[in-house]
Amino acid sequence: VGEPLKVLQVTDTHLFPTTDGTLLGINTYDSLRAVLSQAFSQGSPDVLIGSGDIAQFAEPATYRLFLKLVHDYFDGPILCVPGNHDIGDTFRQELPTESIDLHGWHIAGIDTHVDDEVGGHLDAAQIGSLTNEIANDSGPVLMVGHHAPIEIGTVWLDVHRISGGDELVETLVNNDRIRGYVFGHIHQAFDRTVGETRFLATPATCFQFGSDPKRFSVESTSPGYRWLDLDMQGSIETWVDHARDFEMTLDLKDTKH
Repeated sequence: VGEPLKVLQVTDTHLFPTTDGTLLGINTYDSLRAVLSQAFSQGSPDVLIGSGDIAQFAEPATYRLFLKLVHDYFDGPILCVPGNHDIGDTFRQELPTESIDLHGWHIAGIDTHVDDEVGGHLDAAQIGSLTNEIANDSGPVLMVGHHAPIEIGTVWLDVHRISGGDELVETLVNNDRIRGYVFGHIHQAFDRTVGETRFLATPATCFQFGSDPKRFSVESTSPGYRWLDLDMQGSIETWVDHARDFEMTLDLKDTKH
């Protein structure tokens, strides 16, 4: 039946144009490097996904730094989608955003961000073009976005849910070829199945948001990432891991927006 397509998802890297930038006390370049080093010691993916907030300072140099670090470990296909900290035009100029067809799977990104807004947004035209993109194919589809289209149960994060999210969920769930939607933004793991479609969020490669559902908090759980094994029949095996050799020393006064 063939080997499953192995995908590595990293998200919310919050990088700076140089390697010494810190956010909440975490050197985000070092934390991403710790994630990649550990992940690639476990195996090599077929595809790498970067699901938004690649930048904390959205400059060309930031995105080039991301690619340079990734290319230290990986020279295969990469798909990136922008998050709320990214600037769309710069992002698209510097990073690979094209859909990937591999091992019978179609992996497609959807841009849920709006420059300078925290929450997600999708309009009917974007959803229409997504539907058109996958109409010509017959294999299973994995969608990648930054924001959650469904409520995750954390009040202060659910206000960032995609406006137009209900329409996206309807599109995803009613198309039996779309097997999953993977996203970031919430800096924590999430796994829910709606109909036959899996909605999966992944811990950030820097710091994680706390579990208090009502108010913003940060916890010292180490940088995370997600593996996905996509088999030829369209099923998804997935698990989250955390960098074990990275020391978390948070400084909540270290905010750079």
